[in-house]
Order: sequence, then C-alpha cells, then structure tokens
Amino acid sequence: MKILVAILACLTAFGGLSPIRAQDAAPAGIGPALTASPGPADANALADPASSAWQKIQSNRVALNRTPRLYETEAPSEAVISEVEVRIARAGGKMLVRLSWRDATPDAAKIAPAPGTPAESRFLKEPTEETSRFFDAAAIMVPTALKAAAAPSLQMGDRADPVTIYYWNAARGPMLMEAQGRETTRRTGQVFPARAVYEGGIWSVTFELAGLPSGTPLAFAVWNGSQQDRDGRKYFSVWHWLG
Repeated sequence: MKILVAILACLTAFGGLSPIRAQDAAPAGIGPALTASPGPADANALADPASSAWQKIQSNRVALNRTPRLYETEAPSEAVISEVEVRIARAGGKMLVRLSWRDATPDAAKIAPAPGTPAESRFLKEPTEETSRFFDAAAIMVPTALKAAAAPSLQMGDRADPVTIYYWNAARGPMLMEAQGRETTRRTGQVFPARAVYEGGIWSVTFELAGLPSGTPLAFAVWNGSQQDRDGRKYFSVWHWLG
C-alpha cells in the first residue's frame, strides 16, 4: 500500500500538463524559471566544465526527487543526492548547460568500442567485462516540439508530446535519445558535445544543446552508480522553464 501511495503521489505531482509561460508565477508541478546568462563570445571557453568562465554564469539550484521503490525485492536506497546545480549560458550562438552534483564515489569506466563501428550506429551493444557495475550518469530532457500552452508528461512525454533527452554516461559518454512515454526511450544514433570532470567529490558535466527559446521546459536527472541506479531508478527534478 505504501508503494502504491508513493507512485500515485509521483504521478499526480508530475504527470499533468501545466502552463509554461516564463512571465507567469510557477504553476503546480513546475519549478521556477532557470536563468540563462550571456557567456563569452567564444563558446569553447565553456566546453571545459572546470573552466573559470563558468563562475561568471548564474547558478540555479534544482531539487531532486528519488524514484519510489517499486518492487519488494528491490533494495531500499537512501536519497543521498538532494540537488543539482544548473548553470546555463548562451554563447557564440550556442546554449551550454553545466550540471554539478555531489557524489561520494565516481562510478566510471572506459569501455572499448566495437572496432570499426561508430558507438551510436551499432545494432548491438559492445561487449564489456563491466557487467556487474553501474555507472554515474546525468540527463536533460526537453520537449521535442515546444508548445506554448503545456509541458509534456514528466514520465518521458507521450505520443502527442514526445521528448528529446540529452544523456551522458560516465562509461559510454553522451548520446541523444528520444521518447514518447514510459518504456519507449530509444537511442537516435546521434551524439552531442559533452565533457565531464570529477573533482573533490563533485561531478561537473557540460552539455551543448540546440538553441532553445525562453519558456522551454527543462527537466533533469542524475543516476548514482553506487546505488545501482539505471533506467527509471534515478534522481529526477520536476519541469522548470528556461527564463
């Protein structure tokens, strides 16, 4: 019963459609606007997540929720990542986002790619000996098509309102995904520029996104490998909009 109540609460809070006009007060289920700051003329100065140029970009603190436990056989997991810092810059005609969060253990690995096959165009996953490990990851979700009146379902959109997901994994790198609802997420075969650094117990990852207009909804997710996070087991935010 407790599990069902938690799931219903999650669906009620995040599953509906909400106005996204940036000039309005934040409606239920939508977080406040995230400030995008003007960056340097040379966007490459922000490609490195450790660059001092990021300190001039306004910091936005975004609260993260833990997905509820779904199965009795699933080990309980403490919510150890409470927020992610989001910095958004518009520079040189590009939009760059840096996500930073505290993580006591860097769960990462280098997986050798399949010879002669671009990582995101292969039909089968590359073989790896890392079958018993889970890796840190992060993602930014945006609507595939911006609609002025509503935000997609937070549960990976739906057929009427699909979503695009910029996903970075500490073992496999960046990959562009798309979804039209729960259990529909798929790789597009495309990648995007992303770089990551782990230092002092903090992950910082830069994402280069397509130029997005003000009012675009943004949602964020973080996976903690040491908690065996994967797929829908993760930390996630509600929708926020781009100011």
